[in-house]
Amino acid sequence: MKKIIAISILSVFSLFSCNSSKTSITSHKEKDNSEVKIETDALQNCSDEDVVLTMGIMVDHPFYCKGRDLVKEFNDKDNGYKIVLKDYAEGFDPTANTGQPTDGILDWDRELTLDIMNGGVLDIVPNTFINQGRFHILAEKSAFTNLYSFMDNDDLIIKGELFENVLQACEINNELRYMPLSFSIDTLSGNKKYVGTKTSWTFEEMKEHWKKAPEGSTISGHRTKNYVYYTLLRGILSSFIDYDKAECHYDSDEFIHILDFLDSFDDYTDTKEEIDFMSPAFLNNCIIDGFKSFHSLFYSTSVDDINFIGYPSNDKSGSYFGGPLNQVAICASSSAEKQKGAWEFIRMLISYDCQYNNGFSMDKNIESEYAFPINKKAFEDMGRDQYSKVNDESNVSFPSDEPENRYLTKKEYDRLVDLINNTHKLNFGMEDDILEIINDEIFAMFRNEKTSDQIAANIQNRVQILISERI
Repeated sequence: MKKIIAISILSVFSLFSCNSSKTSITSHKEKDNSEVKIETDALQNCSDEDVVLTMGIMVDHPFYCKGRDLVKEFNDKDNGYKIVLKDYAEGFDPTANTGQPTDGILDWDRELTLDIMNGGVLDIVPNTFINQGRFHILAEKSAFTNLYSFMDNDDLIIKGELFENVLQACEINNELRYMPLSFSIDTLSGNKKYVGTKTSWTFEEMKEHWKKAPEGSTISGHRTKNYVYYTLLRGILSSFIDYDKAECHYDSDEFIHILDFLDSFDDYTDTKEEIDFMSPAFLNNCIIDGFKSFHSLFYSTSVDDINFIGYPSNDKSGSYFGGPLNQVAICASSSAEKQKGAWEFIRMLISYDCQYNNGFSMDKNIESEYAFPINKKAFEDMGRDQYSKVNDESNVSFPSDEPENRYLTKKEYDRLVDLINNTHKLNFGMEDDILEIINDEIFAMFRNEKTSDQIAANIQNRVQILISERI
């Protein structure tokens, strides 16, 4: 007999439920005394034997593949499961520019969180939170089940088919509590004559290289406190939080030394600064999210001259897997039967058929790259599609000032693979209120209102309180 499962998928915009008749679900927080409705065409195609899988979304779901609607494809399969979508943003028009405050958007985040923690509403949860750090908090709180338990007992999918170091970077207490469908690389790069040839460095090692850099050198094209902060520190602020132990370490010597280094740069202005392309570039921030974007990094510099040295840190962690992109979890509160159905859908999403030439996008018409597939064979074939065409006429006919339209070479592909294999940590993002605290304190230092020691102590105290309350 076919099984009935409700898969909950949190996307940023609409929501459905599959039943033999149209259903409505009352939200935890009544909006104008109305109900949040769950409606979809899938309802009309459900049999009494189908298991309903509920996916929470806001406006649309993110699972499109070159014109293919993967949720619809899953529903069309004769596998006994049907996905329905629950809309936490009913009535919201993302194209309308009303000029109104967006506080309601964060209300949707809070309602999603309540539904996940209370259980019984959602089953599969993709990270479509507006405040994306909240997804990681929920994972730390064990709101999601361990996907390794499904992979270890699934003959059709094995860990070796996926990038294992990406999975390991996402682990919490040796458990994979969500599946990364794709990934990017967040790193710092520089010319080897300035940053050396090591694959990672400590903060003190970075400062020694900076002292030897040419006069007037820039970091991401700037020399002011705020831009250097955005490049060197803001992207890795979450690395000073240990969610496993509910601790943060913003009062560490490492963090204070970084603050002092930031404060040594030029004062910032309230006007936007133009990038200085003429001065020597000591470091540049790189978000590598596709083969073409990686190739474009070598437009004016030889592949042999650039070193992806990564962010300075005491543990020399270097580069990070960018996130949170396309992370999908199964609610721990769901029944074993529903979890099995949820895994069927996730397994479909990580299959070669869905991963090849797909980045999973909220925009069903998107064509550009913005992430690498977690499926290793799909990645390898997509790379081969690029470097095998380097000498094609279609490649050399592109204008020389459009490097993003060209194909990467085999040598560049090998550098990319090496960079991925030497990356082991995840940059999972931060909750907005924590980031606001840190920004508020650091800019007080930039305005000469507080010392670095005071800033570090204030951030430590304020953030520790929030972390202790949430973990």
